[in-house]
Amino acid sequence: MPSKILSISDALGNPLRRKIFLKILEQPGISLRGLARELEIGMGNLASHILILERVGLIEEIRDGTRVKLYANHNVLVNNKSG
Repeated sequence: MPSKILSISDALGNPLRRKIFLKILEQPGISLRGLARELEIGMGNLASHILILERVGLIEEIRDGTRVKLYANHNVLVNNKSG
């Protein structure tokens, strides 16, 4: 399942993951709950897609107390632009 995703293009090939990633780009620091609410998807489904986006390095989770904030990893985007 998630271990089969090997590249950024594979990860973003899924329409829901692409939508999740674009929302994180638009709203840096959005919480998991906020993202689930905005996209109208369940937390379990969201968590599995977030895990894949993290594994390929597209996003980072930063804990702020009990809250998890999501950010796009712009370094990965810049470094993969030429490839």
